[in-house]
Amino acid sequence: MKLAPLTLISCAAVFEIAGSSGAAMLAPFFMKAHGYSITLASVPLFVNGVGRVCSDLMSGVLASYFSSGVLIVAATLSAIAISILANFFLDYTLVFLGAFTLLGITEAMFALSIRKIAFEQSAPGQQGRAQGQVAAALGIGFSAGPLIGGFVGKVFGPEALFALYALPQLAGLILLFLAGAHRSREVTQEHTVKLWSEGKQLLRQTWFLTTALAIFQSFLMLVGVTRIAFPFLAVHQRGIGLDWVGTMVSISRLTDTFGRYTGGRLCDRITAPRVILLGVGIGVPMFLLQPYGAGALTLILPLAIMTMGFGYTNVGATTFALQSAGSNAKALALGLTRAFTSLGNGLGPLIAGALVQSLGYEMGFHAMAALSAAVFLLAWVGLKRKPAGFQCSILKDGVSTDL
Repeated sequence: MKLAPLTLISCAAVFEIAGSSGAAMLAPFFMKAHGYSITLASVPLFVNGVGRVCSDLMSGVLASYFSSGVLIVAATLSAIAISILANFFLDYTLVFLGAFTLLGITEAMFALSIRKIAFEQSAPGQQGRAQGQVAAALGIGFSAGPLIGGFVGKVFGPEALFALYALPQLAGLILLFLAGAHRSREVTQEHTVKLWSEGKQLLRQTWFLTTALAIFQSFLMLVGVTRIAFPFLAVHQRGIGLDWVGTMVSISRLTDTFGRYTGGRLCDRITAPRVILLGVGIGVPMFLLQPYGAGALTLILPLAIMTMGFGYTNVGATTFALQSAGSNAKALALGLTRAFTSLGNGLGPLIAGALVQSLGYEMGFHAMAALSAAVFLLAWVGLKRKPAGFQCSILKDGVSTDL
């Protein structure tokens, strides 16, 4: 049986994200082992986020002129080369941080390209499902990464992070070639698109800014909690081993994947704005409960539920941005949305580390709950204003219906 190209590319995403997220889990512990504080231990993740922001803006423009298949292959080849070279310079902090910055650029280019491929290959009324499929593939990688990273860290130490990064990228590259991504030449945008004016127009739209704020909040909290706040709470306050912490984070990323997959289907049935609000709202009470977890079960339950909400917000915001942008601005809208995602990725560890270090674990998590509640209220107001000319399709009794 021949697999569809999107299926093969989704499988490649599982491998590639597993490697990058496993390495990202080990990075703070690598920094901590070299004598840095909790806040400074998050610096590799911050510079990775900076690279992502730059890449999202750049990739959104490049995707208007070049095939997404070509971009996704280029991103993977670059990631392999960078991680192999960085493995020989582990003792040089500046090189270490520079490598994480460059890897952020490749990761964001990969994530944007696969989402654009999914949108291009989906029919009206199926766009949410297609976004859910690729988001779920990315989520599976995020789930496997911390689990693998925890065991690799226990056996080989955090110094093995770049080797852990590179090997799955090689498997992903093979799958991309099998999918024929390198032969893709389809470009969906005209070369005469006025990208600058289109970008300014998007940033003046209330709906777009609200969508960007929601996805920024989801990744700010997702990355901050799963890579800094929760692992340090479990290791330093509850005495749980790194391998078990990796397993618990992996479980939480599975529920994030479940949220992405089911959220995509919900977008086709109840509309993307409602899915965004559902995702943000779920997290607020879970932040309040999280610091009181004493054992494995009471620690993992709030974490798993809040990450499911992050999955809803992620796929809902991405789908809404693609549905609402004009035909000449979809790649740019996706790039700008992913830039806010990457900004959350970068600032999340810094903010979570600063809150935990300055306020303690209990008040730190409660501060995150307050921030999430504020975003929910702003999203509630902002998403009531539909984009001019907005039209989407939902599935009702198996039939695509325009709203």
